[in-house]
Amino acid sequence: MNFIDKIIKLCTISTDKIDSSSEYFHKATIFNFYSFIALILLLVFGIINILGNSTILFIGLTISFVLTTINLLIFRSKGNYLFSSNVFSVLLILFSVWLLYAEIISNQGILIYSIYPLIAIFLLGKKRGNLSSLIFFVFTGIAILLPVVFGFSFQFSVINQVLFVLLYCGSFIFINIYENITEIRMAELNTEIQKAKHETRAKEEFISKISHQIRTPLNNLVVVTNIVNTFDLDDKQKDLIDTIQASTNNLVNVVNNIAEISNVDLLQSKNYNQIFNLEATIKNTINLFTNEDSNDNYFPLKISEDITFQLFGDPVKIKQVYLNMIENILKKSKSGKKTIELDIKKLSESNEIVEILFSISTNDLAPIPEITKIQNTEKSKKGRNAAIVKLLEFNIVNRIIESLGGSIEFNFTQDKFEFKFILKFKKGESFLDKRILSKESTFPKIDTGIQVTLKDASVLLVEDNLINQKIVLLSLKKSVKTVDVANNGKEALDKFGSAKYDLILMDIQMPIMNGIVATKKIRSIEKSTNTHTPIIAITANALLGDKEECLAAGMDDYISKPFQIETLVNKMKQQLAEIDS
Repeated sequence: MNFIDKIIKLCTISTDKIDSSSEYFHKATIFNFYSFIALILLLVFGIINILGNSTILFIGLTISFVLTTINLLIFRSKGNYLFSSNVFSVLLILFSVWLLYAEIISNQGILIYSIYPLIAIFLLGKKRGNLSSLIFFVFTGIAILLPVVFGFSFQFSVINQVLFVLLYCGSFIFINIYENITEIRMAELNTEIQKAKHETRAKEEFISKISHQIRTPLNNLVVVTNIVNTFDLDDKQKDLIDTIQASTNNLVNVVNNIAEISNVDLLQSKNYNQIFNLEATIKNTINLFTNEDSNDNYFPLKISEDITFQLFGDPVKIKQVYLNMIENILKKSKSGKKTIELDIKKLSESNEIVEILFSISTNDLAPIPEITKIQNTEKSKKGRNAAIVKLLEFNIVNRIIESLGGSIEFNFTQDKFEFKFILKFKKGESFLDKRILSKESTFPKIDTGIQVTLKDASVLLVEDNLINQKIVLLSLKKSVKTVDVANNGKEALDKFGSAKYDLILMDIQMPIMNGIVATKKIRSIEKSTNTHTPIIAITANALLGDKEECLAAGMDDYISKPFQIETLVNKMKQQLAEIDS
């Protein structure tokens, strides 16, 4: 970077307190530029007047330099653009008027006053800028056009007076025309943006529907092919089945890639604000990883004992943050056993609002040389965090946290990586004591004296598609004692109320009552009986947010179509084992 680039960067850098998406972001950049230029000019003229022994002017320049510096520092620390820009314009008016009335300005020097509208309207916008320009013209124009009234010792030439008025009016009209054109163009761009968002939303809905429609028959192909593969086939038949299975697996990868690409644009599509238990939300999310490979992954969780109440907010997005963050850390970690520490602390609390610090750290991240380069080149914290987000592919996590009103921070040392963010929640009902908090941190357990195995289990399958019912029944025929079928959520509730089930397999999209509503009603019933029946979601909904929505509704696990029957059986065994754990 050459010298000119450094000067430009210094002048155009904006405060970390102003978000890049804010309407004041570009004006904050202009304000920084004006402030730096003003400070440089005041400093240069101050030095010149020291040498020239002009005491009065030196005092005025010094006071203006100090006030401008203080205003700039306040802006960069607080980020209050409206206040700082108003102060800057007032200081500029006062300094200019003082130069004029103190008879310091020269005859031709008044022409420089004609550019004030360019400065004010660029800085303040049309409404405040026009008002400021009018005030400036009143205070300076009277003195310039009628110097006799104030008894000035010198007179401005008529030519300079006329030039001042013409240039001032020209500047005023030009900048207003420019602002009008800019506003029209911005309105057109906003219209195009809204149109693009609408088209993107329509595409997302289309992808979601197509994904769901493809996954259901694709799942049947996967399951049936696996079942047929267990039959006594000759070589030719086995070769044909293997070909079908390979082609099906390729289709599975294609569908998964479609879902993964569309995930980034689906972050804002759903909102699940509700009362929730923070500890239960985090623990249920961790269980998804420990169940997969409990021998290699360890997740010590520490939650402040002073968080003795439920929260009102979006548990789905909290789960999304932890799911994405842990998955990314595991993907970028060294081979072998991995430990990811989770720490949650209460920072502040009022009558209704609580501020909570979330921290995720590990010592097992693989070395990333680019991190050191970012820390050395990016001077601002905001710049470092943005660069690290991009490098570590935490874009989704960052967007989720920002949508919740928080901001992401990273701390790196040679041995440790730490990720932190702060969120505010409304307070819900308080727990009566720590025992209740501990009890509610996981779902109530069925107090049975014997262990329920999969072979002895009674399972309720909630599925509206007849073909899917047959496929699952055929797949589980040898593994499960009995499987009852409900065609929708309402039938599931009726059967749940009249019989005891050890496990429920729940579809999501069903007529009359969907799986989410049915699960919430089942969990509501269980609160009065101190029981808990594991529920596994079996769904073709596999886009970002679907898994979190299922878990937030009270389901214990999730499997998306298409799946291998062994995966479903393993998940069923895990849930049945958890009953007595």
